[in-house]
Amino acid sequence: MLCVGDGMVHATRIKDGKASYGNHFVQTHKLREEQKAGFPVYAKFGDQEGLRGVFVALLELLKQKTGILKGVPVTEAGNGTANTSLVYHANRLLAIHEGDLPYQIKMLCEGVVSTVGRLSVGDWSVPFTAHPKLDTTTGNLHIIGYNIDKQPYLTYGVLSPNGSLLKSFPINVSFPSMFHDFAITEHYAVFMHMPLVFDPKIMVQHNTLPVIFKPELPSKIGLLPLTAKSGDELVWYELPSFYVFHIANAWEEDGKVKMYACQSDRVDLAATNFNPDLGSRMTEYVVDPKSGTAEHRRISGIVGDFPIVHPAMQGKHTRYAYIAMTDTQDEAAQIKGIAKIDLDAPRGTKEAAVATIEYDGCKGGEAYFVPRKYGNSDGAECDGEDDGFLLVYVYEESSDCSCLDVYDAKTMD
Repeated sequence: MLCVGDGMVHATRIKDGKASYGNHFVQTHKLREEQKAGFPVYAKFGDQEGLRGVFVALLELLKQKTGILKGVPVTEAGNGTANTSLVYHANRLLAIHEGDLPYQIKMLCEGVVSTVGRLSVGDWSVPFTAHPKLDTTTGNLHIIGYNIDKQPYLTYGVLSPNGSLLKSFPINVSFPSMFHDFAITEHYAVFMHMPLVFDPKIMVQHNTLPVIFKPELPSKIGLLPLTAKSGDELVWYELPSFYVFHIANAWEEDGKVKMYACQSDRVDLAATNFNPDLGSRMTEYVVDPKSGTAEHRRISGIVGDFPIVHPAMQGKHTRYAYIAMTDTQDEAAQIKGIAKIDLDAPRGTKEAAVATIEYDGCKGGEAYFVPRKYGNSDGAECDGEDDGFLLVYVYEESSDCSCLDVYDAKTMD
């Protein structure tokens, strides 16, 4: 089960041809309480399955009543794990989990990592997305949060360059869903409301997790003007059902909004082995506000997810995206390498992937794109948006050893 462990930050410092490494468990309220108790106190998402899940849910309520759990609501101490992503904004490095508010992390120059504390975000009272979007033109950080058991099911907000909450308001959606990611363009925030539905009844009816994909429902893409003052200004565009965990990027082109994401035709969070039907592949979406239509098409047959682009290109036209390739021969569907996708590949191109890297005898995590600095000491400048490096931690089981691999993002060497 993804995203259930306590968050650990891994830090590698490269200087003068040498690398130093450190790691640190983010000191969340949940982790501190469980360390104090000496055993797990909070239930994990994967525990909420079938009749056992009903018992676990009732036990959680009992813990709250007796005061054993003191940090469940976001408005109190929270129970998040800070384990999903890192974002740097307003001179703060944040470790994020979408069930809670972020935790601020501090890194000293010698590589030591420590937890500053849980972040306060004005009057923001819902969980904080694991994938906020930084507008590098304005310095604003766009955020969302969702609830699964009460309205509002979706909330949108914007943080200023200094980290203060500029605005926030609810978005009206007809049912609670997992809003794991979203996108921004020059003029819009882009949301995806998809039929991965939270429904506690199915725990008993289907002996599974309280989340089910309902293919009879459509998927929708919503465009909200960045100048909007309420969710009433959002317009939805309907497509056949699918699910997207992660979006590569979005931008505006010829009066339309283009977005690229790794799409699965269906999803099953209870699956324990790889199923080709559940694999996600890079897909293009085009929304035309003038005609009120939306369309989508698959551009790559490579199974993968966790797309990344040049970090300064968020919301702007991007030619290249990089995805973590899934090992489809591995029951656990571990990551075997990186694929470079040409998002500008002409229509009719059979495969938009232009290069791949496969880890030699290792399995990896998500790669991160580090651009080559402009105007460095050599006077050299970046040669295109893909002039940079892909950094990724990989693990070799035979030697029980982890390494930080660094690849050239342009040549994929």
